Amino acid sequence: VQVYCTTQLQQPTGDGCDTFADDGDDGTCYQVSSNAQTWNEAQTTCRNMGSTMASIHNQQENSFIRRLAVSKGAVNGVFIGANITGKDKTFGWIDGTDWDFDNFYPGFPIASRGDCLAMDTLSNSGEWLNTDCSSKLPVACARQAADPRPTCSTGPWKEGDVIYSPGFPYDASIPCDYFLEVDEGKKVQVEIQLLEANTCCDRLILEDKTLEGNIVANLTGEISGKIYTTDSSNFMRVSWQPNGGVNVRGM
Repeated sequence: VQVYCTTQLQQPTGDGCDTFADDGDDGTCYQVSSNAQTWNEAQTTCRNMGSTMASIHNQQENSFIRRLAVSKGAVNGVFIGANITGKDKTFGWIDGTDWDFDNFYPGFPIASRGDCLAMDTLSNSGEWLNTDCSSKLPVACARQAADPRPTCSTGPWKEGDVIYSPGFPYDASIPCDYFLEVDEGKKVQVEIQLLEANTCCDRLILEDKTLEGNIVANLTGEISGKIYTTDSSNFMRVSWQPNGGVNVRGM
């Protein structure tokens, strides 16, 4: 006799995010992914955790990230969120925050060593060095600490913004509608960087215009790297419609 059973999986408890307290604590929390990967792959890893690669703005923050990395087994260095950009070939944080602190080894950065930034976690001081972006290291990610009761953010949204469903990636149960607009005469284009939804119950619906528009896409399951464009309108309604959102990350 063949027997098939089903069960409802519980949502994860806690968000796996570690914080430290200092006088300037802004609610930022940190995660370290111990899988070795290239700098570009590390960006994707952080994004999939609802984070960005960590920027560092004081010695206390630097020390905390170094200790957290070691506690997660990343004892031979981690990528952090800066690379060389622009004509002046200087480092900048990819989250757009000010470059107001650095902790380079003496003599670094060295032009021939690479355009991406890593922290040496083997040393107690957690000093930085530049390295080739194709090197493979774990990564330190940072984000705002999760609100215990996720809410729907209403924007406004700008070109290049990354939009997350409420509670991503630990709670996918909150519905939300996002209204996207570009200049008249243009079309709205979105990239689904990650969708993880239950095919039985959860939907992500993209609609041309805001009311009475054509359905551009009706999505569920696991999708990544797909691009969708309005037919003719400069408006798009993006509607996250979970029916439980159990044991999935959302969008």
